[in-house]
Amino acid sequence: MIRAIRTDDCASIAAIEAQTFNTALDRGRLLTLMKMRAFCGFVDDTNIPNSAYRQNNPDMSGNLVGYLLATIIVDEAEILSIAVSSDHQKCGRGTGLLVHFLAYIDAQDVKTALLEVAADNVSALTLYQRHGFAEFGRRASYYKRSVGDCDAIMMRRLSD
Repeated sequence: MIRAIRTDDCASIAAIEAQTFNTALDRGRLLTLMKMRAFCGFVDDTNIPNSAYRQNNPDMSGNLVGYLLATIIVDEAEILSIAVSSDHQKCGRGTGLLVHFLAYIDAQDVKTALLEVAADNVSALTLYQRHGFAEFGRRASYYKRSVGDCDAIMMRRLSD
C-alpha cells in the first residue's frame, strides 16, 4: 500500500537510504526535510510475509520497503530520492511509487517533474524513460565512486 510519509517512517527510510546511497539522509535530516512547506513524500508500506527479512533488518520498522521524497513548488516537482530496500527490488515497487507520485502531481496541476540520476544506474534510467522522463542536461563526474566518477543525468517530464 502506498501512502503519504509520516514522521515515524524516518528510521526505516534512513535505513534504506544507508543501504542504497553513499550520501544517505539520516533520520534527523529527513525530519528537517519533512518540515519544509514544499515537501512531498510517499512510502510503500506493505505486508512482508517473510519474518526472516525483519530479523535480518532490525533498523527497518513496520513494513516499509520503499519511499519517494520530493518537493513541489508551484507547478514544478523535483524527485529528491526514490529507493526500495534491496530485498524488494525488481518487483515493481519503485514503479508503483513513481506512478503514484506522477498521478498525485498531475492532480495538483504540476506541469514539470525533474530528477537527477547517476548515469550508471541503468535500471533507474529505464524506469524514468518508460514514464516519460527525458535527459535535458548532465553534470560531469558528479557522483564519486570507488572506481572513478560518474555523471549525473538531469531528467525532465512535462505534463500533457
